[in-house]
Amino acid sequence: MSNIPTNLLPQYVPFDQTYVLYNPNDIISIISVQFTLLPIYIMVFYTSWFLITREIEPVIVVGGHLFSEILNKVMKKLLKNPRPDFHLQFGGEGTGLNYGMPSAHSQFIGFFISYFMLIIILKVPKLPILYKRLSAIAMLFVCCGVASSRVYLQYHTWQQVFVGVNLGIVIGIFWFLVSSFVRDVGIVDWVLNWRVVKLFWIKDSYYYNYKSFKDEYDLYIAERKSEKIRKSR
Repeated sequence: MSNIPTNLLPQYVPFDQTYVLYNPNDIISIISVQFTLLPIYIMVFYTSWFLITREIEPVIVVGGHLFSEILNKVMKKLLKNPRPDFHLQFGGEGTGLNYGMPSAHSQFIGFFISYFMLIIILKVPKLPILYKRLSAIAMLFVCCGVASSRVYLQYHTWQQVFVGVNLGIVIGIFWFLVSSFVRDVGIVDWVLNWRVVKLFWIKDSYYYNYKSFKDEYDLYIAERKSEKIRKSR
């Protein structure tokens, strides 16, 4: 906190147990905090997704995010583009965290929207076109929210978030192609046959036998009717 201008100290405080500084008297700042924490919420979602379903898909996606994060850190070190003055010493001088090009949060959300839009468009053929369009609009809104939050909270410049989003989109497309390739050549199946993997009943039905919520619900209804008929006999 010692690097924050004295006249701003009464206004900007950390949000709950995080290090994200915001102005609790500014509604846009409050909303921006939630958008800027969205990557953390998404990572919690990935963990829950894996633990509940034992699908390998969230593991593959997290692998893509980790690859993207490593590339982000390398680029920050190479470009050495500083953050805005308010967060110039973010993380401490000499740590590398005071570099802001490209924005890691923006890169994360760029990866997220491009990867999952390709899933929605190419892997869920039965989804109505209206739902696909609404999904695209929702993801665009989320992407703009995360990117603009980093600028509003003064962690990054517009140039840094612009580069971050676009780099994330490119990496997301690349990772989608990689994940499709490793499945097509049997690498994922090979991993799923490892004894330690089998111990946790990990599967890839997300890829081989994808079911939408409607498909799962229709299957549930059919099984329920079948069970009622069986019991009535």
